[in-house]
Amino acid sequence: MTRAPSRDVRELLGMDRPAARVVVALFCLSFTLRALTDLDGVHHVWPIVLAAALLTAAAVVIIAVPGDPMPIVPTLALTAVGPLACALVLWQLPVPGWTVDDTWQLRAVTAVLTYMSVRGRAFHACIGAALMVLACGLWSESTGQGWGAGLRMASLNLAPVLMSAIFAVTVLPVGYAVFRLREQESERAADEAMTHAVLRERDSQLGRLDVLARPILERSADGAEFDAESRGECGLVEERLRDTLRAPLLASDEGVSRAVDGARRRGAKVILLDDGGLRDGPRALVSRLHSELIDALHEVTGGTLTARVLPPGRDTAATIVSEDGARVSRVELGHDGRVRIEVRHGGMREIVPQR
Repeated sequence: MTRAPSRDVRELLGMDRPAARVVVALFCLSFTLRALTDLDGVHHVWPIVLAAALLTAAAVVIIAVPGDPMPIVPTLALTAVGPLACALVLWQLPVPGWTVDDTWQLRAVTAVLTYMSVRGRAFHACIGAALMVLACGLWSESTGQGWGAGLRMASLNLAPVLMSAIFAVTVLPVGYAVFRLREQESERAADEAMTHAVLRERDSQLGRLDVLARPILERSADGAEFDAESRGECGLVEERLRDTLRAPLLASDEGVSRAVDGARRRGAKVILLDDGGLRDGPRALVSRLHSELIDALHEVTGGTLTARVLPPGRDTAATIVSEDGARVSRVELGHDGRVRIEVRHGGMREIVPQR
């Protein structure tokens, strides 16, 4: 079965590649080291560690969660991670005494929101940025610095989010057009491959028909009389053509076809059936079936031999049943390549060990 083409924007931007995972790891390591290197005057360390862990998880979600646009549950979580990280870090900073370097979480949140916007959630990214600005304003007001200090500090990080929102609105539709073109190209290639396969099979069948039937048709057109031997050859050709229709997987092997003709000339009735269970089966298993069938055909001197490829979903891949008077032989080929043989002579039953 052909896999459906993906419409995940991560593929378009290379976010599903190993290099993207390396960049995310370095990004998370950088802001984590910055968060833990200068803790002078910090009230409690654990909220800062928790904020770094949350932002690390958010960065992983950006590149790991499939779907375009990003599913709503991780989208809501990423929207909330900005104000939550700001709340965890800002209220631990000394006032006065904090520096711009202590607001590392703002830059990390901005990066997360930017890529969330690129993942098709521009509206939620803008909401997350607004909540981040609000959290900074509340902190600066509650610590006596006034609303303006917090708003100015956070607003510097709004530009990347706004740019990513513009990118999502203007450039991403072009990306979706690329996806549609890719899908159309895949469909066209599949149609061409199917057409070529049909034409190859038709040419193969016509070539086989030409080799088998042309001499007989030419003799008939010339008005030649057919004796008993010629009529027998016509019957073999008819049977062989019928085999190519009912069991192409078996009749397409030249060794099997020669063995079938030999068995029929010895007076055996040979029936080949193909129900499609090995149409896409392993080549080794198909070769094993051909080998077992040729061996069985060489042994028969009369009676009826029926070889059948079973339908998909069966425990057994194929069976070869030979009946000659009171003797009945049954060969079962499993999908694992093992062969089980059972022979009956009248009421006696003999099971040959698996091979």
